Amino acid sequence: MGGRSLAAVPPRGSGALAEGVLRLRGGMADGGTVYRRRSMAFRSGITRGFDLSLPSNRFVLLGTPAAGVVAGVVTLLAGDGPATAVRHGFSAGGATFIAWAVVRELHPDRPVLAALAAVVAPLGLVAGDPDLLAAAVVLLGARVVAGTTGRAMRWVDVAIVGAVAFPVAMRPAGSGVLTSTAIALLAVLPVQDRRRLQLATGALLVAGLAAFSWWGFEAGFDPDPWSIAAAALGASSLMGPRRVTAGTDRSGGRISPRRVRAARGFALIAAAAAAVGSDPATMAPVWTALAATGSRPT
Repeated sequence: MGGRSLAAVPPRGSGALAEGVLRLRGGMADGGTVYRRRSMAFRSGITRGFDLSLPSNRFVLLGTPAAGVVAGVVTLLAGDGPATAVRHGFSAGGATFIAWAVVRELHPDRPVLAALAAVVAPLGLVAGDPDLLAAAVVLLGARVVAGTTGRAMRWVDVAIVGAVAFPVAMRPAGSGVLTSTAIALLAVLPVQDRRRLQLATGALLVAGLAAFSWWGFEAGFDPDPWSIAAAALGASSLMGPRRVTAGTDRSGGRISPRRVRAARGFALIAAAAAAVGSDPATMAPVWTALAATGSRPT
């Protein structure tokens, strides 16, 4: 090039084309800044990726709609109308996914147990319809307590938690679930090394919604044999794990066995507290996940 640098070579062609080429060169020199900005547009500390190369993820991706279809067809064959079939199908699919996801937080090393919970969860519809949003609040709380993402909560996560928790505050299970979740989030603060303000704000938001839900609280505890058996198995999950080999979603991160045990305790307390004000079947996905975890706690 006669000793001249690439930047010294005058651009060829029209001015617009030359400017575009120089911008592209600059982006490459910066390590692909343009593309990196797009990939970093959404950051979250509580959402998790969905890697289809993992058999467990592929299983639940197929199992969730399959459970919904089966539940809907069974409902129609039983003589109920299409509206009931759609509701049961949505409940079955949602219960399948949430039970699977909760086990992935409570037992990161045992994806087979997550698959087991996914298969069993739709059977909970026999006892009654689950409260999927209340179960989702427990899922998010368990994820923060266990620290499986390896990332701290961001402001967008505070908004996500608030959006899920708000309607739960107006439901019978809300008092117990939201109170347990608020306490659990506050308990994580001492071990949080960054973004404590976001975590504290999320905890106080949930606590405020919990206080609101207590206004119309009416005790409705009515345990049945299956929920008692699930609670007993769930309690056995507190015996482990002694160690966790799975890493966090953040590259190089490690999951603390102590925090996983704490997440199990939180899920158990939240499900039990919800049963005080509602039918135990409303938390069937969480009970199923606890039972699956307790079947092999270590």
